[in-house]
Amino acid sequence: MLKNCKLMKQYIVTVLAFLFFTQAGIAQSTGTFTDSRDGQTYKTISFKEASTTKTVTWMAQNLNYKVEGSYAYDDNEINRKELGLLYTWEAAKKACPNGWHLATDSEWAMLVDHFGGTDMAGEALKSDKGWNEDGNGTNSSGFDAPAGGHRKPDGSYFAQGVLGIFWTSLPITVGSAWAWNFHYGGPPSSNKKNLKEAFRWDSQVSGAFSARLVRD
Repeated sequence: MLKNCKLMKQYIVTVLAFLFFTQAGIAQSTGTFTDSRDGQTYKTISFKEASTTKTVTWMAQNLNYKVEGSYAYDDNEINRKELGLLYTWEAAKKACPNGWHLATDSEWAMLVDHFGGTDMAGEALKSDKGWNEDGNGTNSSGFDAPAGGHRKPDGSYFAQGVLGIFWTSLPITVGSAWAWNFHYGGPPSSNKKNLKEAFRWDSQVSGAFSARLVRD
């Protein structure tokens, strides 16, 4: 009887684990990566991309490796712990450790699609703290995107707590590239309160945004 109870408990735990890791908006698995260049350890999430069935692994924290063209928000090194560094576009591409690359635009699009699409993904991908006006996400994905703000081309800092903006590796023109971002409410030009949306932006490469990497 006792043996049967133990088997039943194991079966229930297995079923619950399966449901947890396969429902929409939940990462299939988590892990860590240690950057041998400076010893920093980053959380990771992995999931199977629906259209290709390929398992994709993302860093679940903002890159925090110092290179020329990288900046702590407000030039305050304390901010690196929660927000990582802000990078110009060229710096973000150069800062990647071996075996990782700056996420492509298509990889960002697949990530957003996997966690609910542009109208919904922000809820799952945003961190559950640090966003203004109760604009936190649920972080059900484990991606944990903070509102890291950005550094303008003139060197001033803006929108920490309001925007989390992330470079893609895709250029548009000589002076611009695509970025994806999340907002604490709706689009900056709108009064609509929508905590769940994800946006794709045409951005100047001389500005500095957050960087998320994908395993090669």
